Amino acid sequence: MRNIALFLTYLGTHYHGWQVQKNLPTVAETMEKAAAMVVGHPVHMTGCGRTDAGVHALGQRAHFDTASRIPPDKYAYALNTMLPRDIRVRESRAVPDDFHARFSAVGKRYRYQIYAAPHAGALNRNTHAHVIYPLDAEKMRAELPALLGRHDFAAFAASGSVVKDTVRTITRAELLGDGPEYTLYIEGTGFLYN
Repeated sequence: MRNIALFLTYLGTHYHGWQVQKNLPTVAETMEKAAAMVVGHPVHMTGCGRTDAGVHALGQRAHFDTASRIPPDKYAYALNTMLPRDIRVRESRAVPDDFHARFSAVGKRYRYQIYAAPHAGALNRNTHAHVIYPLDAEKMRAELPALLGRHDFAAFAASGSVVKDTVRTITRAELLGDGPEYTLYIEGTGFLYN
């Protein structure tokens, strides 16, 4: 068996997140079906983390094990012929057996795009959160440094979350833009569900 790592990008608009869910389309399920067609056996796809419904990815990492003899760099080409156009494999390669997309990850980066205007945009409706009132960008920028460092984010966790450790380290919190479009970058060691 070989361990194959994938570098993915996808539009999550039509998916209920990464994690396989009963009776709901997900990115992992779509990836597993495509990979099974390529390698000729059932595949379990492991991602570097879960995403919520509708979330897009520019650099999701995943891995799967296979006995297939396809050259590692060719999986990207083969998978892209089986995947819908809103999921693309940008790179594939063989990695050591101890590589694990989730546990080998050293950090995660989120980019939140905001469109602050009285009326929503037609072209960015699937990529930007729409806010109908003006944002005080300077005040937001002044408060962001408080997020940096190691903190307990239990108050931000979804109700009923079963995660045991809610302490995370945030290494970047930055707001770019002056309206009506803004981009908020948050980077850290990990994040809590929802």
